[in-house]
Amino acid sequence: MAPRGFMSLGDAWPWGPFVFACLGRALPVLSLLFFFEGKVLGLVPTLLRSVCFYGAATFVATWCTRQVLSSVWVGPTPDLQVHSENGTFRDGSVSWAACGMRGWREAMEDEHVASQLARDVFQDALLFAVLDGHGGSEVSSLASKLLVRELEASGRECMGKSDSQPEIISEALSQTLPRIDAKLMKGSVGLGRIMSGSLHPFAACGSTAVCAAVDFVSREVVVANIGDSRALLIRDGKAVALSEDHKPENPGERSRIRAAGGQVVKMGPCHRVDGNLNLSRALGDFNLKANADLPPEKQKVIAFPDLTRTPFKGGPQELLLVGCDGLFERCSNQDIADIVWPRLKSGMALTRIGTELLHACCARSCRGRPIEEGTDNETVILVQLPAASDGSGDLADANSPTVSSVSGFFAGNRVRVHGLESEEGQRLNGLEGLVEGPSTSPGRLSVRVSDGEPCKSIKPENLVKLTEVSGEKDTIS
Repeated sequence: MAPRGFMSLGDAWPWGPFVFACLGRALPVLSLLFFFEGKVLGLVPTLLRSVCFYGAATFVATWCTRQVLSSVWVGPTPDLQVHSENGTFRDGSVSWAACGMRGWREAMEDEHVASQLARDVFQDALLFAVLDGHGGSEVSSLASKLLVRELEASGRECMGKSDSQPEIISEALSQTLPRIDAKLMKGSVGLGRIMSGSLHPFAACGSTAVCAAVDFVSREVVVANIGDSRALLIRDGKAVALSEDHKPENPGERSRIRAAGGQVVKMGPCHRVDGNLNLSRALGDFNLKANADLPPEKQKVIAFPDLTRTPFKGGPQELLLVGCDGLFERCSNQDIADIVWPRLKSGMALTRIGTELLHACCARSCRGRPIEEGTDNETVILVQLPAASDGSGDLADANSPTVSSVSGFFAGNRVRVHGLESEEGQRLNGLEGLVEGPSTSPGRLSVRVSDGEPCKSIKPENLVKLTEVSGEKDTIS
């Protein structure tokens, strides 16, 4: 995740960088062929020969310049600057924040997605995804731009097969990642088929993908995962895993790799496919998907996800977390929950929680070198989901007052207190807090306004909702 102050070519046309990468590989080869052809036959027009030569020279010069500049102007390591983005969905009932940090790596290769899915396909669903690139950011960047469009296209195809939204979402997710991988291999206007083998821009570049679709019809989180990024629910402070890592040493993965003619080699602490990739499932990495005699699902590395479906409760007692493997190098799922949960209960904003989590997971340094694990890029999405009492489905307790029936506020909304007239209340005016749910007093809300303090019972008319605009970005050091 990187700050974007202007629209890049990749934003305007997602396939632009891919096409330019193909040209950068093709022009030097054509120039060399035309050079020898000119010595033997001389049939190629001089103009075409000149265009290829100067085009190749331009690409080579540009590449060399970028390498020099990146080595000279590399940022501080570790780079602890956190780039954040936050927003709300479903009329403010779902709050989310995404935070990313370069850390010890020379470049940021992670991407994230947070989106409302088309209602004509999925009745009421959101998508949160993290893509962790390796060998460059090209695959994670392009795949993140294709993800929602391809998921909705897969969903439309599945609509004729089932009337059940949970089944449609599950089937669409299972099809989307292989579908994106096939598009990456084919490339724009079929260039990927021409630039096959080591010439393909994504031959040694790839990305993990963990996609969490929140289905408010069935109140389930449906997760599709390839690679070692993770999704989990933090429920009352306990971590509930929603995905499993795909590593070459896993028995099922190892068997497929060997059947495809590959081998699993242990190098240091990691097991790697053919001594190269320490993942057994990923987008891209087409040099490890090059066996023409095997279908895509039987290659050494595949892009076919595992799926899980997990009911969620929502409300103040639960939080959805989607993150890349950089968080988990030195922290277990429960370690992550232990960092996040007390901060959430204290009313800390999601962006601040994400920032402190990334800093906690980053390796400490001594004389400019890391002294522990935690040297990867780090990206996390935190999502506060509403309880069933928001009117979206079954009520958790039909006899209890609901937040929506009191005021239109939802558990997880950030608010500012105002207009209290009592001596104690006046000290609360102007403070920001977090709505935890309905108060035991009728017509009031339970609001936590400061760390370590008990919740306050406050009337809705004394609260102002702090609306977060989707797509708002910030940078925190």
